Order: sequence, then structure tokens, then C-alpha cells
Amino acid sequence: MSSDEDEEAVALVLDVGSYYMSYGVSGEDTPGFTKLATSTLEGTLDGKAPIHKGKLVDKERMDDVIKMAVEDVGIRPEDKYLLMSNPTTMSNEDKAALLDITFEGHSFPGCLTISQASLGLYCSGNSSGICLDIGYHQTTVVPVYEGYPLIGCPSILTSPISGVQIDELMKKLNPTLKGLSDDDMTSIKKGLCQVSETAMSSHIEPKEFELPDKSKISVGDEARFATELLFSPHHFGVKSPGCQELIYNSLHKVDPDGHKDLISSVLPMGGTTRIPGFSKRLELELLGVLNHEFKVLNQSESDKEHMKWIGGSIVAELSTFQEMWVFRSEYEEEGPERMVKKKLLF
Repeated sequence: MSSDEDEEAVALVLDVGSYYMSYGVSGEDTPGFTKLATSTLEGTLDGKAPIHKGKLVDKERMDDVIKMAVEDVGIRPEDKYLLMSNPTTMSNEDKAALLDITFEGHSFPGCLTISQASLGLYCSGNSSGICLDIGYHQTTVVPVYEGYPLIGCPSILTSPISGVQIDELMKKLNPTLKGLSDDDMTSIKKGLCQVSETAMSSHIEPKEFELPDKSKISVGDEARFATELLFSPHHFGVKSPGCQELIYNSLHKVDPDGHKDLISSVLPMGGTTRIPGFSKRLELELLGVLNHEFKVLNQSESDKEHMKWIGGSIVAELSTFQEMWVFRSEYEEEGPERMVKKKLLF
């Protein structure tokens, strides 16, 4: 990259999840655009999320997402690098495919993909910790040490606990919610759900939620009861440890010498962790299973919403990361598989 280019935003930063995607130029505090992952170039919402449960499931859709980001942000790809977040559990084969999509379909001079767990920690101002990422379709717990997720170790755990499972449980508890869109259910979780400090909590008064068509629906105890899935999934027939047990199990698959550094920064990520009361309940549950001092990081609401993207925006501008970029010339000379092994260490 030339010195002139260094004076501008270095990269287009793209964070694609199973439900939302965000993109914008590096160096900014928030992404320029946040859309549903099903958004298409034509402006409809009937596309397919290109990444699902940590896997690249549709290469053509991923290519379209990059095109959409380029058009919306209004950049010339040849003038910027492309930094993409990737699920920590993503395979090297899928990472190589991301390089193919970047360099074969677009004119970016360089590309870098970094684990979402690492990016979340960089956003919080830390490089080591344990990330609890509750996504739309699954939960992932990732220990990160000095910026590197412990990939290849048994300490990275996944669980079916997810935002969509809470949606389904709420609909089961309150049949009037059946038929609501995923977007409506997400709005209800943001506006009405809460996490109690204990499993046995008092009754909450029903509240009304206004739907896009101006009709109203009443939501009561299910807004609190369904979130118990996060900490006591066995009560609902889900064969998975709760969030606190996932963190404990992950920690105890790591060398004990690293425990102190990891639990000094326990980072909840994902929209579900924004439900009021979640961080406090997580702290109380961890007190019952951990023998060391720990800290649950509590980001501001604005940072929580775009944590992974903000981490990418920061990293792209750091001089210490410049040697990590995969350049087009390297890709063409050595191929994507070798580049993954050589440089994509996240």
C-alpha cells in the first residue's frame, strides 16, 4: 500500500453473521450500514445468509454481499483492502474460499480474515479473554490468548443454545406469538425480555408490543421465563450445558497457567447478551462455578451492537497488523490454501 493510501481509511470492514451483517470503512466508530443477512443486491430480503453455524454455505451469496458493501459504501475496491470477520469455528477450506471470492471476483489488493472472538476482544480493549458469543443459531465459547483464539484445541465449544431457540420457546409459551416474523421476535426480545438474577423469580406484569401493522400483542412471564434457557437448558429438554458451564468447561480444557489471563476478561457477545440482566446473571452463575477472580466485561450499548465490526475497524488501522494482510501477488503466486496456513492465523 502506498503512503498516500495509508493516510486514508485502510480497508472495507465486513462482518457477516447468520442474522445481521455490517460494513463500512475502517477507522470509523460504527459501521456505515447494518442489514439483515438475507438482504440482496436488488433490495429484497429473500436471499440466503451466506454463513450459517460457522460455515460458508453459499459462495455466490458471499460474493453478492461483498458487491453490495462496495456499492453501498461507495469505494473503489482497488483502493482499499478487505477485512472480514470469520466465525472462529470456520474451517481452513472455507477461509480459502473467502480468499478466492475476494481476489477472483473483486479487485482488492489485499485481504485479511480474523476470528470474531478476537475482534470482539480488541473492541473491548483486551487481547486475552474468553468470549461467549450467543448467535442467532448457536452459541460458541472461545478462549483467546494475546489475540489468537486457541484454534485446534478442545477448549472451543459450541452449543445449540441460541436466539432462535428463545424465539421458539416464547412462541410455545405464548401461542399468540406464533406467525410473527424473525424481525418481530428480535424486537420483542430487545424491548420486553429480561434475565432474572435467579431461576425462581417473581411474576412480571404483561406488557403490550406494537407490531408493524399497528396491532398490539401482550407479552408476560414468557419474556423472562424463556431466557432461563441460557442458564438452565436442561429444564427445557435441551441437552447442553448452560452459559456458565460452557465457560467453566472451556476454561478447564486450557493449561491452568493461562486461567488467570482468560477469566480476567469474560466477554459476552451477540444480540441475546444485550437482554437486560444478562451480564449480572452471568456473574452470579460464574461465582458458583469458578474458583478464581474473574471479570465480565460490560460494553456500552452502542459497542455491544457492533462489537465485531468495531474490532475490525480498529485492527485494520493498526501498523502491527500490516504484515498479516494477504496480498494479491502472494495469492496468485502461492494459492489460497498456502496463504491460509501461512497468514490466516486467526
